[in-house]
Amino acid sequence: MLHYNYKKSVDNNYRMSMTKKGNVSLDEFCRAIYEEIVSQEPLATRFAKLSASGDRRGMVEMLVEMPFVAGLKPGDSYEGKNDAQAARLYERSLEATAAEPRNEHVEEIRQCNILTKALFAAGASSRVFLDALCERARRSHRLGAFASCLRDCECMLALPASFYDDSAENVKYFVQRKKECLQLERECFRKLEGNASSRKRSGRTSSSSSSSSLSLGKRLGNVTATPVVDGRPHGCLTSCPDSVELRFDETRGRHLVATRDIKPGAVLIVDRPFSFSTNSPALGRNCLHCHATLKLEDSVKIPCRNCQTVSFCTETCRKKAWEAYHQYECSVFDYFFENSSNDRYQQTLYLLLAYRTTIAQALSQRNNAETRHVLNPDFLQYHANGKSSEENISKEYTKSESRQKYNSLDYRTVIQLVTHCADVEPNVNLIRTIQAIFLAKCLISVLSKLDIVCTNETFIPLAVAMLHHLQTINCNAYEIVENVHEETTRVWEPRIVGGAIYTTVSLVNHSCYPNVVRHSYPNGMVVVRALRFIGKGCEILDCYGPQFLSESRSTRREFLWKKYRFLCECNACTQDWKFPLPEIMYYKCTACSGSTDVSVISANVSQKLSNQQCTKCQKMIDLKKLEKQFRKSIQKRLSAIAKMYQGNYKDAIPLLFEHAHFVNKHLVEPNIEGIKIEQCIIQCYNSLGSISVQ
Repeated sequence: MLHYNYKKSVDNNYRMSMTKKGNVSLDEFCRAIYEEIVSQEPLATRFAKLSASGDRRGMVEMLVEMPFVAGLKPGDSYEGKNDAQAARLYERSLEATAAEPRNEHVEEIRQCNILTKALFAAGASSRVFLDALCERARRSHRLGAFASCLRDCECMLALPASFYDDSAENVKYFVQRKKECLQLERECFRKLEGNASSRKRSGRTSSSSSSSSLSLGKRLGNVTATPVVDGRPHGCLTSCPDSVELRFDETRGRHLVATRDIKPGAVLIVDRPFSFSTNSPALGRNCLHCHATLKLEDSVKIPCRNCQTVSFCTETCRKKAWEAYHQYECSVFDYFFENSSNDRYQQTLYLLLAYRTTIAQALSQRNNAETRHVLNPDFLQYHANGKSSEENISKEYTKSESRQKYNSLDYRTVIQLVTHCADVEPNVNLIRTIQAIFLAKCLISVLSKLDIVCTNETFIPLAVAMLHHLQTINCNAYEIVENVHEETTRVWEPRIVGGAIYTTVSLVNHSCYPNVVRHSYPNGMVVVRALRFIGKGCEILDCYGPQFLSESRSTRREFLWKKYRFLCECNACTQDWKFPLPEIMYYKCTACSGSTDVSVISANVSQKLSNQQCTKCQKMIDLKKLEKQFRKSIQKRLSAIAKMYQGNYKDAIPLLFEHAHFVNKHLVEPNIEGIKIEQCIIQCYNSLGSISVQ
């Protein structure tokens, strides 16, 4: 039975206006349709049966028949350009120039910020855009921010002359501004090469130095390099090394297992997102495409040429985003961020991610004659009947003995991800079906402006695909994060930037005490490393939610059941590990890995204990020697912490791994020393991934 969750009062006048205008927000649409279904018992019962059978097409078709849905025609919903506003901002920046500020550097930065606002408000074909862009490039050059200046020059030089060919005067003005940027570009290159030569002569190096042979993208500052997997690449799992393999059983489903012993820090997965999204707070501080921070001193904000909402770090990112997805979402972008509910996190990450996942495959074919995207018939066929598509695709990726390549950019790996379509409550499927229909209507509205015709025969599969992706994302989406350094505590804290679908990482099962850790890198890449020793034949385990370090077993299991539909049977749950852990730690036998009954503390106090026999394998254990080695190993962790405090994370990592090896070999899990090491290792890798400032 469906249970009512939305606000019940929907004014009748609103219903009439919605039917007439067909242009409403997603929230309004969801409330109206949801109330209509739950208020009528026959409709509620019919939908519940479709939900229980996992019939996505049936759920979509049932709602499409409703008058409110049939009349929905979403209009544009975005903040367009405003040349008048841009002109006022540009004039304001010029007025500030004559003020003779006390602090010229600070004033220049303030004026650049005003010019940035002008650029976002101005249409790319307007003179004020050219003026503001050139002025910001000049000011960046005066500030010595040559990388920022180059980014603005790149943006100017990428503007097509067709924007200004309506008159000879406009063309002349554009050419003049273009020449100014070409001159600035040459001067910036000379400055950067001169600085690099000076550093080389003085014996100093910098991660942001550039040589004349490097590309423009590499000249423009610090770019965090994404690691590669350790060892030989896997023959089938394109994102993994051959130290892991894909297996399948009825209990655990698809999962990854170590084919040999794996050391802490080993890179096990480097996965590229099939699709990704950006959450609302990050729109102004991160590039929409590569998620690079825009808050560093040498960064700039490049605006979309159509809206005032999103930012890019370079013209290259702007162009790639437009071609791949933003042209299909720009005019309806505000719909994804208008949610009035408390769950804005889900609104942004889930809805926009589902929309982009659909775009990525539905429009993956090009019409060469018109160089324009067309609907992919294979995609439409995947979602034609609305049943569990993951069951309709061949199981070549499921069989452990298969030699089929598992490529995270292959759409078949996306539709095979678990959805729990028939398992969730009917009201959850109802909400997602309503959202899916609205998203499909938005996409069709955009495509119609691009002369891509969509009939009812294409609308239904598109809506079914949106629903499938919403269900998939709920169970399989991962956060994209950047790490921010807290100066007071000197701790790297993760901050959510967006969300993504990583189909290889999704193969990893859950544990409340995971043996791997994930970190985000530029362009949405995710790197999965071993957090501690993983023995041959052991499963690779990630954490889907709360760990035992922060939540009780009952809380963890309740969360995992509601969201992922499984009862966790990891060691932390079956043995009911409690946190905080006791300071007392127990040694284990290195021969049989069995626990001794002597603790680290008692061995330290009772110096007379020189040896003890293992109760399982009878091996003699020299506890006095072991305790001495343990105290020596602890000093490595303390030395590593000192290096971390100084910002020397790379040199701290080997010390932590050495101590981790000792702890794994000699101490029984769980133990507080192992937890301390793992938290230090995570901090070190936080500093090496995507980072930002406050």
